[in-house]
Amino acid sequence: MQLRTSFRTKLLLLTIAPLAIAQLVTLVAVMQTVQSDVRERARESLVIGANVVNEYLAARAEQLRSSVTVLASDFGLKEAAASGDRATIISVLENHSRRVGAQMAMLIDLDGQSIASTLSGSLEETGPVLDLIKSSPESEFESTVAVADDSYHVFVVPLRAPVPVGYVVIGFRIDDSLAIKLADLTGLNVTIVAEDLPTTKVIATTDERLAAAGNLGRLTRRPGNSDLVYTVDIPEEQSLTIVSRFVASAPIFVVLQRSLHDAMLPYVEARSGLLMFAAVLLLLVAAASGVLSSTVAKPLRSLAGAAQRMISGDYDSAVNIQSKDEFGELARSFDSMRLAIAEREQRISHQALHHSLTDLPNRENVRLQLAGALDAAKTGCSSVVVLSIRLARMDEISSTIGHDAADELIALAARHLQVNLQAGDCLGHTASNEFVIILNDHDVNDARAAADQITAILDSGIALDRVTISLCAHIGIAEYPSHGHTPDELLRYASIARTDALQNGDPVCVYQPGREEQFNYRLRVVNDLRSAIVGGELQVWYQPKAHLPAGVICGAEALVRWHHPEFGFLSPDDFIPAAEKAGTIMHLTRFVLREAIRECRAWQEADQPLAVSVNLATRDLLDEYLPYHVLQLLKEHDLPASRLTLEITETSIMQNLNQAMLVLECLRDMGVSVSMDDFGTGHSSLAQLRAIPLNELKIDKSFIMTLSEDFQDQAIVRNTIELAHSMNLRVVAEGVEDEATMRRLAEMGCEQAQGYFLCRPIPSVEVLDWLNAYEPINYAERRGSDRAFG
Repeated sequence: MQLRTSFRTKLLLLTIAPLAIAQLVTLVAVMQTVQSDVRERARESLVIGANVVNEYLAARAEQLRSSVTVLASDFGLKEAAASGDRATIISVLENHSRRVGAQMAMLIDLDGQSIASTLSGSLEETGPVLDLIKSSPESEFESTVAVADDSYHVFVVPLRAPVPVGYVVIGFRIDDSLAIKLADLTGLNVTIVAEDLPTTKVIATTDERLAAAGNLGRLTRRPGNSDLVYTVDIPEEQSLTIVSRFVASAPIFVVLQRSLHDAMLPYVEARSGLLMFAAVLLLLVAAASGVLSSTVAKPLRSLAGAAQRMISGDYDSAVNIQSKDEFGELARSFDSMRLAIAEREQRISHQALHHSLTDLPNRENVRLQLAGALDAAKTGCSSVVVLSIRLARMDEISSTIGHDAADELIALAARHLQVNLQAGDCLGHTASNEFVIILNDHDVNDARAAADQITAILDSGIALDRVTISLCAHIGIAEYPSHGHTPDELLRYASIARTDALQNGDPVCVYQPGREEQFNYRLRVVNDLRSAIVGGELQVWYQPKAHLPAGVICGAEALVRWHHPEFGFLSPDDFIPAAEKAGTIMHLTRFVLREAIRECRAWQEADQPLAVSVNLATRDLLDEYLPYHVLQLLKEHDLPASRLTLEITETSIMQNLNQAMLVLECLRDMGVSVSMDDFGTGHSSLAQLRAIPLNELKIDKSFIMTLSEDFQDQAIVRNTIELAHSMNLRVVAEGVEDEATMRRLAEMGCEQAQGYFLCRPIPSVEVLDWLNAYEPINYAERRGSDRAFG
């Protein structure tokens, strides 16, 4: 929903926003242009109005001047003025005033004193008139304004008879009617003001708001430029204003105004129409955009819904968008993607539960099927048997025929394993050369029969490229409920039984209860061995060797011991075989080498120049850096290489004869002695034995312990000693437990011997004490002695 709303909003904004912005910019530009035009036109109208007012006042003044001149020429008036007939003067003034439309007429003497007047009272405010008389007594015509309770436009003409005897004054009232007349002529608001500093008085006006503005004086005191237009703030609006003098001789001004609001009135309707048009256009575009966005968003919503269904694992619902445009193409591509993903998901799900080589159930699938079989067995009170099968020698076969052929051979073996399976049984491929068979409703005896049949089938051979290859398998068997109750337990127990079959050399082995504890014990020992080497839990003990027949101690064999913090004292047989399988034997060997060489150097410093022997494992002979490590230790402790003997077995050297030969040759070139340990128990040929760079043979204790009673063992030992001497090798016998055996070995020509008769293995801290207490015996001189040492 968030995707749909967001997209539609963006689409609407994308459509409406540019239009709205464009319209807003257009409206602002138009309104600014209109306002500027209106202001300019209003200013022009003010300038024109001021010109009209000036021309009108000038024409009116000329007309009035003519009337006043006629009056001043009136004979009756002159006669009356000469005779001082006041009544006749007033009559003439009144008649002439009515005739020319004047509201006031008077006759004043040369000193400015009123002789006669048409006003009901005397005009006391004659200051402007008197100023005209004083300034231009000979002037034919003067115009001014007299301001009192009423304001008059006054014209003064000298009265001559024939010399000036007085002045005729005629006045026209300045009132609102004049302002209205001027307003009608100009179409503007007209205000006539008189500046009487420090105040300014409004004489007449067509707009009373100007009087309330309080800025009349500021307007009338501006420079007298007839084209200068001002903007004046009057209550509630602004107006353009221009000021013109009423007459040149008096501070009377005509203020013309044009309201900006009134000037804009013709454009208000047009502006409202333009705004209405813009609003309607926006609504239409918004409606069209809404329809368009809905049309565009609908297929997107369909695609989003399909994506959500795919996320939830639903790949069955098709995407139905019937369109020939890009959305339709996108929908078809999306639907193709849905089908491809569904197919890939199905393939991945299948591969997740099946082995890629044989397409058989993998370990996880086997575990699931075994869980179902156990549930059914619990309900039906039946048994289930698990067979764990491992094809032997597959590494050798793979190195011989190649990996691809080996994979094909494993696939063919899987088909042979499926041949005799019954309905409900399950065959799984759990590792490269490991299989698991689940037999429902069968017991251990049935499993043994099936295992024998499997070994017979594989042993009979599998045809591969016209070559029949015989396969050997080791099979472990575990049963529900006697051995375990869960799938993991049964699979693990069957694997342990298979490992026991491999170690015992048997094709089939049934799980023995308690073997898991032994298996875990070995695993725990292997895991703890590395930390034991670093943590100082291991100790190196030594078993002395005596030189025959003199009985002098000539060396000692280094034997490792382990005091485990949980399991207590462990002999080499408890952890060395496991260390060899786990690959940690090399670390153990280097630890024993370092301790043995260090201890041998300590013996030499204590005047006991003995040699020391250290056992090597199979993996040690494959370590090409072993000679460099030995050489470094010898140099570090300043020990001659001849004092070190490295013991190997026939089995270890035969694992990789070529690599072992390279390592041994390097050690021999360094001066280190090489001894063949447990000789007689392996399967090496004399030709191979001759090629090995040896210095001594060590006869296995199985031949020495019964040497006194078994004539066959005596023959074997004697022949071995003669063989060794023929190859220039010295002979060491181990397992000597009595003096008779020691003397017999001396008689046979054996050079060295070791065993419990001489001394049991002892800790390094006890070696020097034992050597100091030891008394040599010449076994060629004494017989029958029962003395034992250690």
